[in-house]
This record gives sequence, structure tokens and C-alpha cells, in this order.
Amino acid sequence: MTQSNAVGISTGISTGAFLGYGGGPSATSLQAQLQRYEKQLSECVNCESAKTPQGKADIQAISARISQLKESIAQTDKASASRAVPDAPAPAASANAGPGQFIDVFA
Repeated sequence: MTQSNAVGISTGISTGAFLGYGGGPSATSLQAQLQRYEKQLSECVNCESAKTPQGKADIQAISARISQLKESIAQTDKASASRAVPDAPAPAASANAGPGQFIDVFA
């Protein structure tokens, strides 16, 4: 893979384009980016220039980006899991509530 292809593709994807309602990239968009970078890495590793200094640098840059994406996915999953935990249920009205505990709205 040539330098222009590897660098152009790896820097051409902006995480800003994938901002969701939560203020950050969604797990789905991060997963899609990860798949693209893994495909790009496979192409770079299997190309003729993989053994050249530039090819090695491209492979290292793509690998670093894959690591960043995996970390972001883990953080997004962790944040989603913490938001998915339901709040504690509201306390039920006491069974032995005496007079004056409730307001009669039909009076």
C-alpha cells in the first residue's frame, strides 16, 4: 500500500462525524470504524510495501488507531451498562398509614 492511501484513509475518518445524542461516538459507529481499520491493516500487512520503513510506519499507525478504537468501545460499553442499570424503585406507601397521611382530592 502506498503512503498516500494508508495515510489518506487513516486520517480521512473523523470521529466528529459520528457524534450521537450522548455527546460522543456511538458504539455502532466505533465498531464500524474498527472494522474499516482492521480491513485497512490487513491490506497493509499483505501488501508489497509492508516490509519498507514507510509500510511499517503505516502499519504501526493503523494498529495504534485500532487500539484507541477498542479502548473507546470499551468505555462506551461501560458507560452504556452503567446507564442501563435501573434506578431503585420508589418506596411504596406505608401499609399502616394513619389518618392525615393522604389527601382526599374528591372532597
